[in-house]
Order: sequence, then structure tokens, then C-alpha cells
Amino acid sequence: MRYSIPLLLALLLLAGCETRSISDSGYRPSYGWGRSATPLYRGELTELDILGAAPGSEATEANIAKALAAAEPPHLKRGDRLILIQSGAPVPDELMLQQASPYFAVAPFSGIPPEEKSGLAQSLRLRAAQGGYRYIVCYWGVLESAQEDKEGKVVSWVPIIGSFVPDQKQQMRIRLKALVLDVATGGWKMLTPEVYGDAQFNSNWSREATDQKLVLGLKEKGYKSLVTELLKE
Repeated sequence: MRYSIPLLLALLLLAGCETRSISDSGYRPSYGWGRSATPLYRGELTELDILGAAPGSEATEANIAKALAAAEPPHLKRGDRLILIQSGAPVPDELMLQQASPYFAVAPFSGIPPEEKSGLAQSLRLRAAQGGYRYIVCYWGVLESAQEDKEGKVVSWVPIIGSFVPDQKQQMRIRLKALVLDVATGGWKMLTPEVYGDAQFNSNWSREATDQKLVLGLKEKGYKSLVTELLKE
């Protein structure tokens, strides 16, 4: 079957629209597009997996107004005990544990989505309470790349695709968000740390090493920023 050049370019662009999670951040060569680089990776948790979905019978105007009036976002402080979850990973990245452990008593929990999610949020809060952990922190993150034209102008930011860098310059940035849940009250807040980016030139033989160096560097910056956000009043 023959393809025209425009169609081939379109197929390449579609292949580039793949999300790369921080929990599946291993290097993937061009022929590995669409494949997970981490054997244990089975997708991500959702916010409602942690918060729980409110039964329809409880989602009344009166209950919404009552909850809004009583809402009190959680405020973490140094020394607090918290369960730490990295969505999609069996255990939080070591870089994140290194950043969080000096400030909090951390219990690392799995973030691999279970097959049966019914009652997950309530079970998680109960287990946290039984262990004496006041807060649950779940965080998500994606890695993105930028493509440049021949003049070096940025065309657009797209989800990262591994080794496909037409001009041999790999640009990358990390986006994180975290959900902080008060186990006792159910109060919660969402944090979005600063977005960090970096860039390096590479060649065929150094592409994997450059890729993973950028990943580790951005994770370290992003996780440090996230812990700083957790400590803000």
C-alpha cells in the first residue's frame, strides 16, 4: 500500500500525540510508540478514585450549599503524617521520597489502579485513619516535548514521543498536580506547582541517555517545587 508524503507526515503527527506519564517515563525508541516502557504500568488513578464519588441522592442543592459553607482546605505542616501516592506507580519515585521525607512522616502507597474501584476512596481513608495518618497526597505528572522548525522557532508543545526530535534538539518540560485530602474531614485542595523545562542536543547514539537525564533533572525540580507547595500555608 502506497502513502503520499502528506499522509505520512500526518501519521507521524498522530503518533506524536501520546501522553508520557511520570510513572511510565522510561525511554522509548521510535518503534516503541504507543508501548509502555514500564511493565507494571496500567494507567492512572482519577481524582474521584481518591475523593470518592458522591451518591446521586446526596448531591442536592442543600447539601452542596452546606458543604461549601463548612469547607476548610487542609493545611499541612512539618512533621505531619501522610500517605503519599504517585498515580500509576507501585511506589512513589525515590526522588519524590527524598524531597518529602525530611518534612513529613511518609507512608508510600501504590498508585496502580485496581481492577475494582468501588469503595476505594472510603477504604483508603479508613486505612489511613487506622495507621494514624491525617492526610493523603496523590500526585500526577506528564512530560511534554516541543518541536522546532528549521529556523528554531517553537511550533507547538505536544506530549512527548521518545526519540522523534527532527532537529536533534530535545526540549522537555514537566507538569505536576497534587490532590491533598484531609482524612478526618474529607476536605481537600488541588496544587499545581511551577512548570519546569530544559533542553539538550543529542544524536542517535546519545538519545536515550539524554532523554533520561532530562527526565531525572525535571523530576527533581518538579518534586522539590511540589513539596514547597505542600508546605505553604
